[in-house]
Amino acid sequence: TALGPMVALANPLDYHTYIWRDVPALTQTFAAMSDPQLAITLLIIDIPRTDRGDPEDWLATVDALIAAKQQSHGNFGLVATLPELLPEPLAERLMDAGIVAFSGLTEAMAAIEAAARTRRGPQDPLLLPTPTVVPAQVISEAQAKADLAQHGLRVPRSQRAASASELADVIASVGLPCVVKAEGLAHKSDMGGVYLARGSAEDAITAAQSMPCNSWLIEELVDGTIAELLIGVVKDPAHGFVLTLAAGGTLTELLQDGTSLLVPASDADITDALAQLRIAKLLDGYRGAEPADKEAVLAAIRAVQDYVMAHADGLEEIEVNPLICTPTTAVAVDALIRRLDAPTHNQASFSEKGHDT
Repeated sequence: TALGPMVALANPLDYHTYIWRDVPALTQTFAAMSDPQLAITLLIIDIPRTDRGDPEDWLATVDALIAAKQQSHGNFGLVATLPELLPEPLAERLMDAGIVAFSGLTEAMAAIEAAARTRRGPQDPLLLPTPTVVPAQVISEAQAKADLAQHGLRVPRSQRAASASELADVIASVGLPCVVKAEGLAHKSDMGGVYLARGSAEDAITAAQSMPCNSWLIEELVDGTIAELLIGVVKDPAHGFVLTLAAGGTLTELLQDGTSLLVPASDADITDALAQLRIAKLLDGYRGAEPADKEAVLAAIRAVQDYVMAHADGLEEIEVNPLICTPTTAVAVDALIRRLDAPTHNQASFSEKGHDT
């Protein structure tokens, strides 16, 4: 009835030109399309420049939208397809009437998507960073793992070989298969500083002695990988501590698949962030494969965040890469911590009993 006989009922969303300037008919049309139970009803309209034309016909439509808001008590938004097509005084008038003014269709869709996300309720206060006074130092991998393990991070059973003469005893103590890692190298894999010892102890010793280092970390080898994750935390002077979750291992730079949260992040927010990753399909069990232990993955991320909360003073960066995700556990096989108060000792090791705690 409001649209008139020239408009097909099958296409009411485009109200056509037959009721332009007819504010009562426009009001009836817009009110009929809205309901207080709907999240939002959008009117898409581009207001012409006043120096190039007369916007009066378009302003009549705005009058009808405001009247429809008052009549139906629905949630309305007005969208201009480009930001420059919604004059600022008109946007202010719309907002005063309780109508959301969207400057740009792309911007409108992004804002609606963000508003549609479930609200989690009150969060803990953000963890604010401390000032950086002197250059930070990187503590050893072994010590970083020991520190994170104290907060619940699962790490491989490991032991240091401080000299070549200790290699045989340490490898025997950790057991085969194991991983031999050179200490003191920033990019161990690229520098030939990592060896997966699946064969004999003699092969492991030979590989270790060929590495450009004087000490080694010998670790248990973790098998059954479903996916590899990166867990990173950096101190940002503007936002506090930023937690990054991403595809880990060799896929970190290749995929650029990551998302970031502010510390502290809730379990629900962390779970949502993991679901946004492209490798989430691997964690869920891709093409019939076993899924990763999601609870173990969440516990690992929580452990890193707990360390940050407990040791924020002096902390600059943490990176766990990769976190090996298996069907039964999640193990941090490499870890880095950069602090202003880095310890000088390098004596950490893990017994079977120790890494369980």
